[in-house]
Amino acid sequence: MPKAKRTSGQAGGGAPRSLSSYLDLIRDDPAEFRTVSRTVNPLKFDVTAVLEQLDRRGEFPTVQFENPLNLHGEPSRFPIVANLWATRERCAEACGLPRSEAGRQLGSRFAELVGRKHEPVVVSSDNAPVQAHVYQGEKADMWMLPAVRHFEMDLGAVLTMGLVAHAPGENFYNITFTKTFPESGRRGGFTIHTPHMTRMWKAWERRGERCPVANVLGHHPGFWLGTLTNTPWGDNEYATAGGFLQEPVRLVPSVTWGKDFLVPADAEIIIEGEIVPGERTIVNPFGDISLQYQAQQLAPYMEVTAITHRENAVFQDVFSGHRDHMLLGSIAREGTIFDHLKQKLGNVVAVHMPFSACGRYTAYISIKKTDEGQAKQAGLQAIAHVPNLHVAVVVDEDIDVFNEEQVLWAVNFQVDPRRDIDLIKNLRPGNDPRGIGSSRVIIDATRPTHIAFPTRLRVPPEDLERVRLEEWLDPIERSAR
Repeated sequence: MPKAKRTSGQAGGGAPRSLSSYLDLIRDDPAEFRTVSRTVNPLKFDVTAVLEQLDRRGEFPTVQFENPLNLHGEPSRFPIVANLWATRERCAEACGLPRSEAGRQLGSRFAELVGRKHEPVVVSSDNAPVQAHVYQGEKADMWMLPAVRHFEMDLGAVLTMGLVAHAPGENFYNITFTKTFPESGRRGGFTIHTPHMTRMWKAWERRGERCPVANVLGHHPGFWLGTLTNTPWGDNEYATAGGFLQEPVRLVPSVTWGKDFLVPADAEIIIEGEIVPGERTIVNPFGDISLQYQAQQLAPYMEVTAITHRENAVFQDVFSGHRDHMLLGSIAREGTIFDHLKQKLGNVVAVHMPFSACGRYTAYISIKKTDEGQAKQAGLQAIAHVPNLHVAVVVDEDIDVFNEEQVLWAVNFQVDPRRDIDLIKNLRPGNDPRGIGSSRVIIDATRPTHIAFPTRLRVPPEDLERVRLEEWLDPIERSAR
């Protein structure tokens, strides 16, 4: 059985971190938290229509839908919370940084927290909020949840949060964001894309045994950021998530398997179930990170054994294909690439995965360049370390990689395509019949050290510091009406 350090009570002196405790920190700020009190039907796109319109207005608050319907079309007891990760500032706070350090510091902070593991602790059911309410048998009905249908061609409602599993005989857990399609109250298909989770459930299947899993529908945002790390096989991701929470993750024996399978004690809602070996069901289409629909496919499914939730639980959802989704992965990749380049080359300044490439497929990298070839080395290291990275653009340290206008300026005024663009072909032939993603591009947008370039204009920094707008601009006079 996977092991954890035992304790009789809570970790630390204060209340453990949870999604509920985090929402209490932001709910009084209208720029960060908004509510919808009217009844919404998640199956009729009420939820995503609200989020989409906020997105188009350039507003990205966490939104709580107070009165959703469940999949039976009845009033749900669980409010929906979405858009939690839609700003870098909220992600910075979740990692223990001030909001002012949501740029380059966030990626380096992520890399730092990966190594700050906290071994989980085990508590009793009496001390586990997530087991305040327990449903088993026919009462364990996924359709009592307000699952969201996100886009017009989606197969149906989808649960977008994380799945927990462990391999047979292993003493560590993997936690992976997984899409779950609740085709009935007791059965749901999965799309599982990560290699570790795939390896785990297939190991159970080869033995002809059911794979125990737990679908965790809500936890502190720091917990989830800690599950996105590129850790090797054998790492216990409960320990890694504890590093991001800056306290041990509290675990409790599951309702279905007891101490043989531990689940997060401070989660909002947990679905316990078992993946049936050798059986498949239809999943997808689903509008995913690339702003396109994933094709329909046959995939494994679970049969639900229990559902538990805390008092006044909220149902967490990710707004797929938007900033809520993109930032989840982009910050992890920024941290992963930054840490890798720091170890391999030492001259990396910042890494950014822009929204223009869905926070996944292009990296802007700034370096302290001292010699020719360093930019290409940085690009090669990045694309080798992150499998789905299509384009690496490397710039000088005076270019702000979080300002796409500056990056594209460098590409337009410092790049000779014959000299500075490298195409690496056929890295993954056959992966996509259109050929998209099978090759990689490295763009060296740094200034050559041996060629004289014009100096880039700027207002003197000391004068920018001296002239404070609030002291120089006249106040706006509002006419009386």
